[in-house]
Amino acid sequence: MAGMAPVRLMLVAALTCVGVVAEATASPASAPNKHAAGVAAKKKPKKATVKVADSDVGKILVAADGRSLYAFDVDGGDINASKCEDSCAQAWPPLLAKGKPKAGKGLDKDQLVVGESGQIAYGGHLLYKFSGDEAAGDTNGQGVGDVWHLVDPNGDPIL
Repeated sequence: MAGMAPVRLMLVAALTCVGVVAEATASPASAPNKHAAGVAAKKKPKKATVKVADSDVGKILVAADGRSLYAFDVDGGDINASKCEDSCAQAWPPLLAKGKPKAGKGLDKDQLVVGESGQIAYGGHLLYKFSGDEAAGDTNGQGVGDVWHLVDPNGDPIL
């Protein structure tokens, strides 16, 4: 019987481990994770559609992805009729709304509107990106053809 004591001890230890493993496995399923529920209940804040960034020509408007935004002089301030179509729109894609646009810090939310075509305008100017800007912070479209201009936080083209 003396040889049985170590066997009993090992059996008790093994059963205890099984019980602990079974309890640990059962706990997450049986008890709700309050932290995860709280995180899921919070809404992720919506990113600004248009925001302000520093550039080599001063503060300018940029899209949510950091790409510079431009006004097209030929539009003449009509936010409902872009004059940039076809191949122009290929080189200068319009900034289109995906829901209600949000103005970033330092911008007047009342100046940020959506024209009838779904294109976003700020300060009375339709906004465009430039295909020649490869990364956030590029301003290669500034002054192109003397009709494309970056836009400042007041909504004015930078000439």
